[in-house]
Amino acid sequence: MHISLLAQQPQFLDAVTQMLHSEWSDFPNWRDAAVIEQRLQARNAAEAKTLTLVATTSDGELMATASIIHYELHDIAEREFRLGVVITAAAHRGKGLASNLVTRLITEARQRGITALWLYTPDQQALYRRFGWQDVEQRVIADEDVTVMVLNIV
Repeated sequence: MHISLLAQQPQFLDAVTQMLHSEWSDFPNWRDAAVIEQRLQARNAAEAKTLTLVATTSDGELMATASIIHYELHDIAEREFRLGVVITAAAHRGKGLASNLVTRLITEARQRGITALWLYTPDQQALYRRFGWQDVEQRVIADEDVTVMVLNIV
């Protein structure tokens, strides 16, 4: 497995777009593949603090992806950067890829001077608590009950 920045592997842009669209197209923000691709391009622009990681096999198959997102939830200004869109292709689930991506995203955030990462999850609280994330609140986002969590990066 190889983990790299999508910005350094632009040939995976379409595959990442399709993976996200296929998994979450039932949610309003994920219904339009062209909009997903635009968000990915903006997120991975050279001047952005945000990024997307891709995990690939030695043969170049996309296995998983995850991102640092800027201000997706606009209601609380302090929640500037969020870890999100963590997804593993069905054929590669259960292999610890999400943990590897989260570890690398924390490192990338630290290198970019990000002091706190936020996330929300309906069902992966235990995974994130192992990395030091702390529960902040329960709320509904996109018609889904989620836990909002924070990781302070020192």
